[in-house]
Amino acid sequence: MFAFFAACAAPEPEVPARPPAVGELLISQLYTSGASPAGGTDHYFSDQFVELVNATDVPLDLSGVRIADVSGAAGAINPGMTPDGFRESHPDQVVMSSVWRLPDGARLEPAEKLVIAHDGGNHRPFSDIDLSSAGFEAFVEESGGDQDHPTVANLEPVAFNGGFDWLMTVFGPSVVVLDAGSELGEEIGPFGPLPTVAVAAVLDGVDTVMDADSEAFKRLPDAVDRGFSWHDGPYTGTALHRVSRDGGWQDTDDSSIDFALGAPEPARPSGSDEVFGDPWVELGTGPSTWSPLAESDPVELVAGPQGGFHIDAAVWFGGFGPGGVVLVYEAVDTDAERVSFVTQAVLFEQNVLAADEGWYRVGDRIVLDIDDAQEVVGAELILRVTAALGDATWSDERRVVVVDED
Repeated sequence: MFAFFAACAAPEPEVPARPPAVGELLISQLYTSGASPAGGTDHYFSDQFVELVNATDVPLDLSGVRIADVSGAAGAINPGMTPDGFRESHPDQVVMSSVWRLPDGARLEPAEKLVIAHDGGNHRPFSDIDLSSAGFEAFVEESGGDQDHPTVANLEPVAFNGGFDWLMTVFGPSVVVLDAGSELGEEIGPFGPLPTVAVAAVLDGVDTVMDADSEAFKRLPDAVDRGFSWHDGPYTGTALHRVSRDGGWQDTDDSSIDFALGAPEPARPSGSDEVFGDPWVELGTGPSTWSPLAESDPVELVAGPQGGFHIDAAVWFGGFGPGGVVLVYEAVDTDAERVSFVTQAVLFEQNVLAADEGWYRVGDRIVLDIDDAQEVVGAELILRVTAALGDATWSDERRVVVVDED
């Protein structure tokens, strides 16, 4: 179950929340390895996420709590690489790369989980993960190359040392959760200043490296994590899960025993709705807003930044849902042969946008099973969406002309 935040006009909470102490706000899942090859790409990393859990029996006020990845290589990724972290030289501090802040009003109920996404969109079919109902995402506005997903709130940047988005290394990052009030310092790194913080400010942390032989590349002081863990390689679609024990969470400050490898499973909202009116579904387009499509309209072919070609898909629907609705998108040619990978989206109230009537679902992709854009540019395709709720289904389709205006 997800928390509801004051920024989303949630009712005033009945039980006052307090800031978390050490060991109360834990990293319950860390997924940074990247997806196994799918959807026509051989690598995909935008589906990364960190999942936090309230390990107490009281509500926690997360206003100003910060999350960061730690500076330093994960291992000898290339021949000749040596450890470049600050663990030995700064035993009482954590030297970080990028730091993000949770906005004021963020709140997490007892035993609830909060998903913090690299990108808060639907990553299918490149990945099995849909993060459009995540609690927060890292949005790097100044890069000009990041997408702001409209159903996911943004983290606030504190320090950013990256490219167009907050990409943590797929070889194994070390991640810390910091309290809201401790002051940040500064250390000169190989490419510029890096933020630092005292070990006492760390609420939780996990040290991950490239593999079992990369212990020398540990980044975190023993006071935060005296062990280390690892994924089974980049682009394997595997996550680290905190071990549950006796109905609670194991937290020995030793990630070698506190975490186990498994499939990524970000927490999702609960609940479902029913048919309550005269259902309708209308297929449109748009990565962040819904735009209608008429028969024979041109649609832009988009080259994905990590490979593949897709068409932005969006849906306007009403009379049923939104919770529990499953959308399936596909494209066929004029001979009714499918020319796309199947994209699925599971809907909740948190990952749709309210319309004057019904809801909009935006940001999905119809990914075409092609090797070259010229295979479809100028061609007619039939785009189709099917919505299912229980045993009932509704569908809509549009015949469009594919264009490439870049």
